[in-house]
Amino acid sequence: MILGIDTSNYTTSIAIYQNGQITQEKKLLSVKAGQRGLRQSDAVFQHIVNLPELFDQINFDNIQAVGVSTRPRNAQGSYMPCFLVGENTAFAVSKTNNVPLHKTSHQVGHILAALYSTDLINL
Repeated sequence: MILGIDTSNYTTSIAIYQNGQITQEKKLLSVKAGQRGLRQSDAVFQHIVNLPELFDQINFDNIQAVGVSTRPRNAQGSYMPCFLVGENTAFAVSKTNNVPLHKTSHQVGHILAALYSTDLINL
């Protein structure tokens, strides 16, 4: 079983990959009426609140590895504080379960999801 975590500026997401099946839970971040987006501090706070709620909704016994998006894209200087919430959560899960931690970017996650959903890669 592999646990995946993503804490972008729009959504808190977790997924489990096990026996060829993907189970996911996600929660959109709330943007106040009349606003066009979120300040990073607001996104960070919402991820801190959302992750325990999402973890309660899935069973992740027997974790063999953890994957997490740690930055928007694979480029020098690509950084957003909201990704620290997922990265720190993934680190804690990895350490407490003594399993490998794999870091990637949010952008690569989108690309891999598209490839997977079109059967161009098989996990």
